[in-house]
Amino acid sequence: MQDENPLPAWVQKLQQPTVLFSGLGLVLILLLTVLWLAWRLGVAGDRYEMLEARAGEGFLQPPSSTRTIALDGRDRRRASVDGGGFPQRIDLLINAPSKRYALYRVSLVRADGTLVLHADRMTRDSNYDLRFSFNTSVLPNGEYRVRAEGYVRNGQLEPVVDAAIVVAGR
Repeated sequence: MQDENPLPAWVQKLQQPTVLFSGLGLVLILLLTVLWLAWRLGVAGDRYEMLEARAGEGFLQPPSSTRTIALDGRDRRRASVDGGGFPQRIDLLINAPSKRYALYRVSLVRADGTLVLHADRMTRDSNYDLRFSFNTSVLPNGEYRVRAEGYVRNGQLEPVVDAAIVVAGR
């Protein structure tokens, strides 16, 4: 006896075990991807709520006073910044007496290597100092490195000053 409605060839190919297992694998991968995206969306939502709460408080508070710190690359002592109490404006005077460089790059880097603040193509003042200012409400407690690098003629950077700053008291 013959079938009145034989299955087309493409349906018979889909009924093979390898194709069925491949399809199930693809569905499983898609399901795992959707679950991972839903989890990441929850993490992003938590971060968004945290940032909204922080925005309500204010990210950057106005400084109540100004403090000047002179840094010298030859001096290995660490400068200390009091992070407790009211925010301060810190004016760093970075001694760069070398006449080899006309332009400098100054970076404030956390101890773990994360760049916090950056100023590019700076020039020295009449006292051969680089002036770099920031608000202490930007910096959490911890140790930071102030790096000044000079631009040579071909655009490469050479280290000039590497000094340490410690923020404590919060």
